[in-house]
Amino acid sequence: MRFAVLGTIEARTDGDVPVDLGHLRQQSVLAVLLVEHGRPVPADVLVDRVWGDAPPQRARETLYSYLSRLRRILGDVLVRRPGGYVLEVAADQIDMHAFRTLVGTASLPEALALWRGEPFAGLDTPWFAEQRQVLVAAHFAAELDLVDRQLEQGAHDQLLPSLISRAEAHPLDERVARQLIDALDRAGRTAEALDQYDRLRRRLAAELGIDPSTSLQQLHQRLLQQPTPSRVVPRQLPAAPGTFSGRSEALDQLRSDAGITAVSGIGGVGKTSLVLHWAHRNLDRFPDGQLFIDLRGFDPTDAPLPVSTALTAFLHALGASDTTIAADEQARVGAYRTLLAGKRMLIVLDNAIDSTQVVPLLPGRPGCTVVVTSRSRLGGLLTHHSAVLVDLDVLPAADADAVLARQVGTARRAAEPEAFAELLEHCAGLPLALAIVAARAGSRPDLPLSVLADELRESRLDALTTDELTDSLRSVFASSYRALSPEEAELFVLMALAPGPDLGIGAAASLVDQPVGRVRALLRRLESANLINQNAPGRYRIHDLLRLYAVEQRDPESRRAALRRLIDHYLFSTFNADRLLAPRRPQQQLEDPEPGARPVEHPDRAAAQQWLETEHACIVRAQRLAAAEGLHTRVWQLAWALNTFHNRSGHQTAQLIVWERALGSVPQLTDPAVQALVLRFLGHTYAKVGRHNESMQVLTEALQYAEQDGSALVLGHAHQALAAAYERQGDYEKALPHALQQLAHRRRLDPVWAADALNFVGWLYALSARYTDGRPYCEEALSIYISVGDRDGEAVTTDSLAYIAHGDGRYADAAASYQHAIGLYRQMGNAYHLANSLDRVGDTYLALGDQAAVRAHWQEAIDLYRQQGREADADRLTKALAELTP
Repeated sequence: MRFAVLGTIEARTDGDVPVDLGHLRQQSVLAVLLVEHGRPVPADVLVDRVWGDAPPQRARETLYSYLSRLRRILGDVLVRRPGGYVLEVAADQIDMHAFRTLVGTASLPEALALWRGEPFAGLDTPWFAEQRQVLVAAHFAAELDLVDRQLEQGAHDQLLPSLISRAEAHPLDERVARQLIDALDRAGRTAEALDQYDRLRRRLAAELGIDPSTSLQQLHQRLLQQPTPSRVVPRQLPAAPGTFSGRSEALDQLRSDAGITAVSGIGGVGKTSLVLHWAHRNLDRFPDGQLFIDLRGFDPTDAPLPVSTALTAFLHALGASDTTIAADEQARVGAYRTLLAGKRMLIVLDNAIDSTQVVPLLPGRPGCTVVVTSRSRLGGLLTHHSAVLVDLDVLPAADADAVLARQVGTARRAAEPEAFAELLEHCAGLPLALAIVAARAGSRPDLPLSVLADELRESRLDALTTDELTDSLRSVFASSYRALSPEEAELFVLMALAPGPDLGIGAAASLVDQPVGRVRALLRRLESANLINQNAPGRYRIHDLLRLYAVEQRDPESRRAALRRLIDHYLFSTFNADRLLAPRRPQQQLEDPEPGARPVEHPDRAAAQQWLETEHACIVRAQRLAAAEGLHTRVWQLAWALNTFHNRSGHQTAQLIVWERALGSVPQLTDPAVQALVLRFLGHTYAKVGRHNESMQVLTEALQYAEQDGSALVLGHAHQALAAAYERQGDYEKALPHALQQLAHRRRLDPVWAADALNFVGWLYALSARYTDGRPYCEEALSIYISVGDRDGEAVTTDSLAYIAHGDGRYADAAASYQHAIGLYRQMGNAYHLANSLDRVGDTYLALGDQAAVRAHWQEAIDLYRQQGREADADRLTKALAELTP
């Protein structure tokens, strides 16, 4: 058996089959024994190393259980000796000991090949941290030993990229610096080697107050005495960005062997900075020079650069004189490509407006590397020239934080952490915005960050400006906006008004009152222009700062009609979905949708469920928008249409939000039946989340509205809601009279409604431990549900009968009924009630003595409770699970 700690802790059989070592703490016991190979380790030492300063109350007993399990897994190689526990395996079967042996015999490649990552990954006690530090230092030393050997063998060209990266990561390590300087000198880049020495000398003096070592100074003198060959090559790259953070994935995509790379992204996202940072780190790959030109594709102050002008500039850089440059553009293209033939050069075409501007500037033969930046995705380059696309998004939160912190300074950040966080939020990860904020903060070190945050809060786009027009966010966005057609511009502006986090194609079609096919084409063009982002298939999002700019372009007259179409898109699509999820639920009568709204017709129940899951956040925000627009009927109708989905998916917080928002519309409604409905649903939701006082208050008011209406339907609903509220408080005696009144009203209306009431009465009797009284009600309800094919009702009532069977001591019957209910809930995607049944069936299996079934069902219930935000239920069941005997 072989063991590994240089990465995650692993064991493999001689046949290379991985061995399950148990959980991480148990693995840490094995790791200590592996480190101490051949030396017995006492139990007290194991406890100290495995748990550090935080051992459990019964640490030794827990340790012995881990050792026992490991012995079962590993066999007789784990033994107890007089001095403690020891692992009797050969040292070369443990990767860390094999590593040290190989290093000792100078077998460096083989030694380094044993490393798979950070040693003892996941283990965080002080002892493991110390061991990790020792091993990492040994690994680093072995790497440097191997570099010395490779340099002696003449591998300096291949080593240079990794040596440059290592020197950046270890700027004060003289051995690392010496290796880089040596490699640069061997590659004929003596000037860069001298520059590298000078940077090291200045850094050592500034940070440590010392000079380079004697050996490094001697190397420096030797370099100074060497003759330096001169070769004229174009070096047109602008300076590398002063600050740069993150972008590791994009940097990996930029490869010198890619031929043509197109870097695309929203204005201000840092395309040029990325390319320059990468280019300066990879200068050695382009020994024949670098060409750079700004094509001004989206310049706010000037027209795009003519291709002929760009060709002339490049020909001059390649040594052509004015007298040899032809007037004909095609002739210039030929001459340009001739001069590039056989060369290894980097050509950066910055800020291109489209592929047409770029194609004449491409080399005619392989060898050169071309990197193009553009706000457009340059489909022509991708399709016809095999370009690689690097799609640049805004900076992740951690990288944005690092960029701003570096400029603002740690002291100012620490003094105003909340203001700093708000600045980050307002910049929304856009590098240009971060740079502007950093520049403004840096120019006024006495200015509190909170003042700048206040400016951004009041008007972000006004605050995100500098004295230079090209550095204004608004001007950057305006140059992209001006390039749009009228149809594209209208869709862009109206999408910015949409309240949701993103937008589906149907919603976008409703916004602009256009056919879906036409809107899909417009969305593709906006995405190609990097004004919107397809964050998931068929779903589109606008960056926060672009949204602010787009909102400034809105037409107030078209805004209200567009928003009404959007609200009705969500309302009627949600109603259509609800009909499929709950086909027997009595439907509300809706007015006609706003002309131009395009509701979704879902093909089946599964599609309806998926649509609701995808659009949920948008629907909730559309309801908030309806309230802001004074569309009070739409407010309560959206809440009603979402109720089935909220109940089944466990979205209790969202359910509370939409019904509390509907409550604000009650005074503006005139129908007491509707007013009772809103209060009843809100009261029911309050009861579900344990806000019982508020629940009783609004449900009592709902009953008053129901009595004003006087119909059996509305009265039945009101009594049902009060009974359910009392049930949640555990007051079954007060719940029963309301449940029986509900039953009396519903028997006059509809058999399925009567079945709902019958099951409820039976359930309340069961909760009161009056199982014999409750069973007939539930059996009658089940008969009705099965006769009409109502699987929802069948599932709920079967669960009730299972509970009654358990209470009667008929555990086998209870388990069978619970499993039937669970199967139905899974088929219907009813996660809320599924969790309840999984919880209760565990009690039944506990009574049957089947602990494996108990654990399986309770663990699934716990996972569902956590997903649904039902933490109290999850904690209760977690405690019960922990108390089961092993």
